[in-house]
Amino acid sequence: MVSADYPQCRSIKILNRGEIRWKSSILNISLGAFVLICILATIFSIRPYSSLMGWSDHLSGSLINILCFIALYFLIVNNFKSSKEAFGLLFSFLVSSTLVAIIGLLQIWGAFIFPWDFTKTISFNTVGSVNSFGIFSSVILILITALLFVVKKTGIKLFLLLLGLLNLIILININFWVFWVVLAIGMVFILVFGLMQMVRLGKDVSWITLPMILLAMSLIFVLFKPAFTFLPNLPIEVGLSYKSGFSVVVDALGHRPILGSGPETFVFDYAQYKPEGINQTAFWNVKFTNPPSEIYSIASELGILGLLSFLVVIIIFIIKFISNTIKEKEDSNNLKRFLSLGLFAGWMGLAVGWFLYPQNLVLMFVFWLLLALCAIEGFPQKENIFDLRKSPKILLAASFSFIIIIIIIIGLLYIEGTKFVAEIFYKNGVDLVQVENDIDNGINKITRSTIINPYEDTTYKTLSQLFVLKLNRDAALTDITQEEKVNLVQVDASNAINSVVQATRLSPRDASNWLLRGQIYRGLMSIVNGAADWAEDAYNEALKIEPSNPFTYLELGRLDVNRADTTKDNAQKNEYLTNALEKFDKAIVLKSNYAPAHFEEAVVYDKQGKANEAIAKMEINLKLLPNDSGAAFQLGVLYYKNEQYDKAKAALIKAISIEDNFSNARYFLGLLYDKEGKKDEAIKQFEKIAELNSDNEEVKQILANLRSGKPALGSPELGPPGQPENVPID
Repeated sequence: MVSADYPQCRSIKILNRGEIRWKSSILNISLGAFVLICILATIFSIRPYSSLMGWSDHLSGSLINILCFIALYFLIVNNFKSSKEAFGLLFSFLVSSTLVAIIGLLQIWGAFIFPWDFTKTISFNTVGSVNSFGIFSSVILILITALLFVVKKTGIKLFLLLLGLLNLIILININFWVFWVVLAIGMVFILVFGLMQMVRLGKDVSWITLPMILLAMSLIFVLFKPAFTFLPNLPIEVGLSYKSGFSVVVDALGHRPILGSGPETFVFDYAQYKPEGINQTAFWNVKFTNPPSEIYSIASELGILGLLSFLVVIIIFIIKFISNTIKEKEDSNNLKRFLSLGLFAGWMGLAVGWFLYPQNLVLMFVFWLLLALCAIEGFPQKENIFDLRKSPKILLAASFSFIIIIIIIIGLLYIEGTKFVAEIFYKNGVDLVQVENDIDNGINKITRSTIINPYEDTTYKTLSQLFVLKLNRDAALTDITQEEKVNLVQVDASNAINSVVQATRLSPRDASNWLLRGQIYRGLMSIVNGAADWAEDAYNEALKIEPSNPFTYLELGRLDVNRADTTKDNAQKNEYLTNALEKFDKAIVLKSNYAPAHFEEAVVYDKQGKANEAIAKMEINLKLLPNDSGAAFQLGVLYYKNEQYDKAKAALIKAISIEDNFSNARYFLGLLYDKEGKKDEAIKQFEKIAELNSDNEEVKQILANLRSGKPALGSPELGPPGQPENVPID
């Protein structure tokens, strides 16, 4: 089945024989050109490290994986000689796919067989997303359909029938139009070329029944979209529309047309060229790492050269395969004929999938595997032999080249290994903080992660946030001297700044890094001189990278509000508040239903004494967030301060109906009942507050006043933004 010497190290064999053997064809040359362009695109990438290694949650298009896939292609092409060997490799792949199919189908129906928490969801499978799993199953079904007509052994044929039925069930359960198109394309090629061969040879064509049935099913599901109520309710996959993705790609190519932005950098292209209409949807703040199809990724990440070189590979392969199939001799055996047909049909369906859907690591592996097997079966390639012993200099150069290749491979393996180990330390550190609330040891673990892999900006971002948490904790310590506390806080602030600065140095095109840098500076304004100006610079850098993000303008406005709160100059204070309103207005222009911006404007108007404007903005905020108890509470407080007591009471009652244990809302509602002379109702509110805040002396005094017939005490203030908590009343 598979050549016995295949597992041996090929470079050692080459040196031992003293000759180099390789197969050459125009396809291999075009693949070499594609690899060269990928390397150049990585070198000139806007984020070279991510282009080389990929991201922790998305790495299929990274240079290291592209090189591995191309290496897989050349290894298969140069080591597998016969149809039997190719069939053996394909059959091994189909056997392994059986486990994939069984696990995936069980998961879809909620039969979770793995003990880990992340697997206990119906969307989990060993391929990737549910839709990727469906595309994988459609390719398997195409391969099986072709092989059924040449396999003679009953056991193998029964296995293929059962595996085909299993994958068909999977497709019906998931029911996504893309993989039905992939299946239809495969069936069309099987029918067209299979019929051509059978008619030419004068053989029975009754075998066309199965591919015709599958083609008909595919067309029915694509055109009529039948739905079955008994099927599992799978989660909907969120992604960019083809129109939105195309607009991003066009803008990205307009700025970097030749080599693109670099492999695995679409997330940066999307941030900079995001269509404005998306801001009005629920996905306005989602960072899409993939466009709607893989061919879009190639265009934006590898540029025009990358796109053209990839299309040349596909076109050359299709032309060569069809040409050789037409010229195929009549004495070719059925195994070779239908094996090559099945491989080509499966590959062709998957190739069409590249134009319809983003590909992941597994689908890319299948793509290059089938391409290699097709190249073995579909058309002959010339074998070249170069004798290294003809010249000692050439032999020395070849030996040196092999050593360089080995060093590069070891280096890449080392980089991958350190990245993996670093991520283990990172995960352990995050767990220590989130699960055990152990900030110090969590910081130590994550710091160790940065030492092992100093090129991951996400690690530094997390580290900076943890140092801020540590700063807040250290600032509240009571068992140390004031001098010791100041020293601790200064060290924490310095570490937080250094960490986030390093994140922006590693990935300066990531707007989230600059946003976090601005937030850290803004939070340190009271203890670090110049932090406000540094924060403004950081936010402006984020705007250059992601100009349509309303959150950045929101943060700039909040920065001006903080500046206004810390200045004693009234003229300066008013200027800052006016600037803040301008920033919030810009956020609302980008996203008209952006509730936080309306809320912040209400706060500013309240600070300026403009009660009507503040109320109008807070009313908009509540309309946008009708189930937000905090929004209802803040509106109630504004009504209260403006002496619109009936409206205030309605808003506060709404807040309590949403969140029964909302102490602050009950506090002001109790004051309102007291104003109306409803002492019993007021007492009920403050008794509930006392249950939630048993140590609050002010609440105890108010209850004592109410029970003795005296008026309750309290002066409402516009509270802080965000969700309220059951905290003691100030």
